[in-house]
Amino acid sequence: MMTGQEFRKGLFGALQQHGFARSGSLMRLSGDAAITLVGVQKGFGEQWFVNVGFWLKQLGRDEPDRIEQSHMYFRLEKLFPQHREFILEAGDLAAEGQLSAHHKFLRVFVDEIAGGLKQLGTAEGLVDAYHAGRLTAGLVTKAAKELLARTT
Repeated sequence: MMTGQEFRKGLFGALQQHGFARSGSLMRLSGDAAITLVGVQKGFGEQWFVNVGFWLKQLGRDEPDRIEQSHMYFRLEKLFPQHREFILEAGDLAAEGQLSAHHKFLRVFVDEIAGGLKQLGTAEGLVDAYHAGRLTAGLVTKAAKELLARTT
């Protein structure tokens, strides 16, 4: 059975391939409009979740050291619902198919999801996602909503 540390190590390795850098217990990528933060969180039992935060540069100077301090944060499977099933199975360390789901997760993460996160971390990406209704299944602060709503 995989450990939480091994799960995190695989994810962080995939993120490093796309320019993310380690910052404490998180991976961080600074874009033109936002800093994208990615980390893992233990849920109930042996379930681990991937959390993603976006800290908007226009809304503050003090960069967060925790995802929960971001202007917006989500679980990864909420941002990429087409991959929900195997993202959750990859993080369920007690699941029978966890190892194969984890390998698929890392492959799709490197090939598709990491690039999607990088795009979301741009001004255009965040505004487009907001207006398309993609950012409704997480926490978006009032200030972030107001900023994204008035930007076209």
